[in-house]
Amino acid sequence: MKNKLMLLPLIFVLIFGCSKKESIKSESMDEIYKEKGIPVKVKLISPEQFETYVTYNANLTGYKQSFASAMVGGRIDKINVKVGDFVKKDSVIIEFPSDAPSVQFNQAKAAFELSKKTYERMKNLYEAGGISKQKLDQVKTQLDVSKANWNSVKQLLKVKAPISGYITAINVHETDNVESRTILATISQTDKLKARIWASEEEINMIKPNQIAQATWNDKTINGKVTDIDQAMNPKHSAFGVNLLFDNPKNRIKSGVTANIKIFTYSTDNAIVLPRKIILSDDTGYYVYTAQNDKAVKRYVKLGKGEENVEIIQGLNVGDKVITKGYNIVYENAKLNILQ
Repeated sequence: MKNKLMLLPLIFVLIFGCSKKESIKSESMDEIYKEKGIPVKVKLISPEQFETYVTYNANLTGYKQSFASAMVGGRIDKINVKVGDFVKKDSVIIEFPSDAPSVQFNQAKAAFELSKKTYERMKNLYEAGGISKQKLDQVKTQLDVSKANWNSVKQLLKVKAPISGYITAINVHETDNVESRTILATISQTDKLKARIWASEEEINMIKPNQIAQATWNDKTINGKVTDIDQAMNPKHSAFGVNLLFDNPKNRIKSGVTANIKIFTYSTDNAIVLPRKIILSDDTGYYVYTAQNDKAVKRYVKLGKGEENVEIIQGLNVGDKVITKGYNIVYENAKLNILQ
């Protein structure tokens, strides 16, 4: 107990001494600020480009895209293209063999050849007066039918490109056995790419037709625009569908990839822009501190669009000096030490 009593005066000395040192230090800093000014950095206001945008992730596909499907089942005999090839509409890209069991190619060919020989024979008889014109017409009709059947069978064996474009996918290999209606290849027109995004109730009010958009994938960016906007919310997505179209020169971005989409909702070349973090507020409203004649002056401002950086639409002018560092310790009419 005696030892504890002896320690009390020492504790009081230490506490009092520390408190006094802190007070002296604080007073010294205030004196320095009063004498030399509060150190700050400023931004000289000048017009600059400012834009706001909303972002999404979306799948990019060819503006026009179609699928080549098997009309019959059987073995793939020949693939005439590879991924990346450009093909014209109706060019043959994949072939089935003539002996495909589901086609009856040989039977149709034989029927056509027989009808053709029969017609030639009947035509000679008609010219010699051996048969009537009606009989010749009946034989000609049978020839036309058998020819059409054989042409149809030949078409079933040749898979054609439904549109002109680039082969973006081939789903089979030669000798593969496939069923009828199997999708064999994808053809896309990739000089333009399309995307569909889903915008929330808040976002849809900012998005308008023809607004500029960008799509970025693997550091590659292409430009486009909003083409149309759904007028009703999709109940499945609880959002509004928005369609976009992008120019894709030299197939800069591949069809089928997931890209980052930006839709620019606002843009101006003559904005006064400040970081939101330096904008303070009180009961009167938002304000910043400016530097005038080496003194801090409070300026109330009206905010426009923006999140991290905000457009100032009232309260500042070009040429004003806004305090960007030290703004949290200055006060009205405080002396400033403007740092370079």
